[in-house]
Amino acid sequence: MLGKGLLTGMAVTLREMFRKNVTEEYPEVQPDLGERFRGGRLELNVSKCIACGLCMTNCPNGSIKLTTVKDENNKRQLNTYVHNTGLCLFCNLCIEACPPKCIEWSKEFAYSGYSRDALIFDCMALDKQQSAEDKSQTTEEKG
Repeated sequence: MLGKGLLTGMAVTLREMFRKNVTEEYPEVQPDLGERFRGGRLELNVSKCIACGLCMTNCPNGSIKLTTVKDENNKRQLNTYVHNTGLCLFCNLCIEACPPKCIEWSKEFAYSGYSRDALIFDCMALDKQQSAEDKSQTTEEKG
């Protein structure tokens, strides 16, 4: 009777020794985030944005601030677009409300800082930086 528990424990131990490891080697290996991952920061496609302000209106915490200006054709153009991830609930209401679907979540999730200002992102500057990086990669591939 006493040996049965010991044998059962040894059987479990031997079975687990030969299973595939489930440990992820984070930070060396980034985790595979699902398709529906909500987090990180907002990525804005400025060329698709119509400056309607629905994302800012639908945000329950007011984490999105944008300003617009009128151009010579009396159309609204985006002037500034700032996202405060420190206030964000990651509820996805801004993305669902966007008519041209120009906002999406980045797949980066490890943001930290020593002040709250480190969690405020200028999405227009990030879009310009991303498009410049894309252009440089394209020229490197051609050359």
